[in-house]
Amino acid sequence: MTSTLPVVGAARRWLVLTVVLLCFLPAAMDVTILTITVPTLADELHASPTELLWTVDVYSLLMVGLVLVSGPLGDRIGHKRLLLAGLAVFGAASVLCATAPGPQALIGARAVLAVGASMIIPATLALIRQTFGDGRDHAVAIGAWSAVAAGASALGPVAGGFLLQHFWWGSIFLVNLPVVALAIPTVALLLRNEVESERQPWEATSPLLSIVGFLSSAYAIIAFTHDDVEPPEVVLPAALGLTALVLFVRRQRRMTHPMLDLSLFRLPPLRAGVVASVLPVLVMVGFELQLVQYLQFAEGLSAEAAALYLIPMPVAATVAGPAGGFILSRLGRPGAGVPAGLLLAVAGYVLVASGTVVPLGLALIGFGHGLVQMVASNLIMATAPSAQAGAAAGIESVAYEAGAGLGIAVFGTVTTVAYRLFLPPGTSSSPLKAGDSPETAQALTEAFHTITWLAAALTLATIFLAAQKAPAVDAPPAGV
Repeated sequence: MTSTLPVVGAARRWLVLTVVLLCFLPAAMDVTILTITVPTLADELHASPTELLWTVDVYSLLMVGLVLVSGPLGDRIGHKRLLLAGLAVFGAASVLCATAPGPQALIGARAVLAVGASMIIPATLALIRQTFGDGRDHAVAIGAWSAVAAGASALGPVAGGFLLQHFWWGSIFLVNLPVVALAIPTVALLLRNEVESERQPWEATSPLLSIVGFLSSAYAIIAFTHDDVEPPEVVLPAALGLTALVLFVRRQRRMTHPMLDLSLFRLPPLRAGVVASVLPVLVMVGFELQLVQYLQFAEGLSAEAAALYLIPMPVAATVAGPAGGFILSRLGRPGAGVPAGLLLAVAGYVLVASGTVVPLGLALIGFGHGLVQMVASNLIMATAPSAQAGAAAGIESVAYEAGAGLGIAVFGTVTTVAYRLFLPPGTSSSPLKAGDSPETAQALTEAFHTITWLAAALTLATIFLAAQKAPAVDAPPAGV
């Protein structure tokens, strides 16, 4: 960074952090808050399974490309202004989502919501770096940001369940408005707007390629599960998505000022941080979506009962960052947080898949993923040179949103395929109507166990992938 906020008192810096995290909370929670409303939306909006999957997934997939635009834009206009604009768009889009008359309108409103969130997320990371600089306090602040990211993702379905039990489905979006109403004047009065003296060029081609690449790839994955799908409906989007992503990577390598600085991947700890961010987020978000659908469609739980069932995950995920950072710092092996957290999550998935001590399994999943997210975020942000902090923030944002978006698409597809394989011959039913008969409910139960074992396997594989990317990672975790 070429310009930072003036040195301020400790109390004011922590107040700034509190406000920044308040702004980040609803944007992070909206990645998963919609998952528990799937049965309600299917009934009240007459949404098809594909429309429901896109309603949940479009938010994360669009942000993968949009954060590449908003990061450099924040350098040009100042991250305070970017955050204020993001909050305003996010609030307006929340109203549009809550009042959407049909599934297609809701998908469009969720896309606008992603525009607002794509301004909020990189702005919060940049403001933390500007306020705290480098060193111990910066690590603590990044640890708090990571705790909110992990906790909010796990908390989303829980909050959604309680809201659905007492209000109509639009309340899960209107709950954002009090936060936005409080955050906008607080940000306007408390924060200073700093514009970078050395501003990177701003262009639209790179984010467009990224958005086309991820959306087309996700469309191909989702279309694969259609009963009457024709090969071109899968092959053409897949080819378009792969081509766009290849062109995106080539463009970033050739640009003097890339929007996603791939040269940072030469740093082994940062590579390990990205692997430890993308794959675990992919697994946890995808698993959580299928878990809430299983609880409601196969077990017949209400939204509130399903939310109560999930509580161990967000509680454990929220405390994992500070607790894990303290323990690892005392052991003198902070880099051990990634394999330790992943092993805890694997144990949790195994417990859930086997049907034994499920609350403990959910707690282990939440704590394990929360610990990994904390260490991964710190590896990404602390490994990059100070002058490339903005690029590192972009990588962190893209990694998180790409993992969430692809997790919803991949796990939704695998669940649908497995569900059909377990249906008795001659039975025809959508997973959304799995509770219509014992046979269909049993098929969904078997499909859920299948994807839970898949989650355990992918999480275990991540341990080896992260170790190969950085065999000797030992960067200090946040909070030490």
